Amino acid sequence: MSHTKLIKPLLNLLLVALLVHPTLAGRDVVALSKWAKDQGVFLHDKLEWKDYGEEDWGLVLKDPVERGTVLLKVPRRLVLDSTVLRKDYQAVATTKTECVEILKEALGDFALHEENFWIVLQLYRFKCRSSSHRFSPWLDAMPTIFPQFSPAEMECLPFYAQYAAQYQDKKFQAFCQAVEALGEKGLFSTNNPKDVSTLKWAFQAVNSRFWKTNPLEGAKQLDMLPTSELVPLGDMMNHRDPPNVQMVPEDPEHVCFAYMGDDADETSCASENYERDLFLTYGQPGNPHRFLVIFGFVPNAQSMPNVWSHLVYGDTNPYGSAAQVDKMVFHVEDGTVAQHVWDAILWELWQPSSLEEFLQDREQRHLIYKDLIVDVLESHVDRQLEELALLGPKIETTEGPNMAMIRQQNEFLTSVFTKVKNNLNGSAGAEN
Repeated sequence: MSHTKLIKPLLNLLLVALLVHPTLAGRDVVALSKWAKDQGVFLHDKLEWKDYGEEDWGLVLKDPVERGTVLLKVPRRLVLDSTVLRKDYQAVATTKTECVEILKEALGDFALHEENFWIVLQLYRFKCRSSSHRFSPWLDAMPTIFPQFSPAEMECLPFYAQYAAQYQDKKFQAFCQAVEALGEKGLFSTNNPKDVSTLKWAFQAVNSRFWKTNPLEGAKQLDMLPTSELVPLGDMMNHRDPPNVQMVPEDPEHVCFAYMGDDADETSCASENYERDLFLTYGQPGNPHRFLVIFGFVPNAQSMPNVWSHLVYGDTNPYGSAAQVDKMVFHVEDGTVAQHVWDAILWELWQPSSLEEFLQDREQRHLIYKDLIVDVLESHVDRQLEELALLGPKIETTEGPNMAMIRQQNEFLTSVFTKVKNNLNGSAGAEN
């Protein structure tokens, strides 16, 4: 079947949707679909767009497909790949390889985000063009605004959310300095409000839509290496943990997305009402503060079944270090405490000489230290609940465009920590 036949049902659906919802024309997904067809993007014929409201669009399956079925293939020539963008810039820059060192120096403490910077710079260039260009339909289908927290709203955020928001602000300032440091005449000036506003849009668009790839086993055979990239249409998928869509290394000329199955597939069958929302993972699946600040939404038990416990220990703790935060979680539905949390606290209290010693005596030590571990957890959870409660009155009296999200976030976290507290009081919160 030709690509034209595959995409035609999708275009027809979009045209109808636009007629029914004329106010949604702000994000032109009709033009995006036509552009995708013209650019050689493959869209499976069972894919459709879905309007989630408030200019939030996503992709859904309207009929069952086998697990592993490729749903979307985007030519790599359309992808904003940080490695390629860096090489392209070096090829034309007057300072050649020195430009990367200049950039990293300008980024300072944020030099670890250098890959991210090249994508932001390219999207900024696209946005600054006065006339229509090759990527215009893609940019026109992106959100026009992203959450920006006012000083008053920032005061209503819990510590980690406030830290994340402040970090993003400082990172943006570093990106502004870096663009100026490249020394391109007329490219950008921090004294030009329009330049700053456009760069901020590109910065937030990239932060909320790009990802760092970690190719699956077998990808090396196709010369596919880790990189940071922004993929047209792939960036339209929403988040859930666990996801039901995954990038697969089908061929080196395309970024391919395959359906990996869903729990609901086991209990439902094909019908006229069949619909399966499609989700990727945005990474750090248990960090609600990152999702609020960068992606502008508050998770729930479906999108974030496990929430970071807000505990983290030093690198010498093999269970509780920063690298383990995705496992240091509380379960949202019932408030149980993941085994990794119990092990991390046990390690801190016991201080074994080696991991081998820990594994050998872990079960016995858990029995010995259980009351102490519960005390640590109860004290920690009480502090989290106290912080959230103290923010309550301020949240209720502060006005702003993001206050509904902030209030919802506070309620979500309060609910999770309350469940954990109740479990600990009943000595039922352990998995060990």
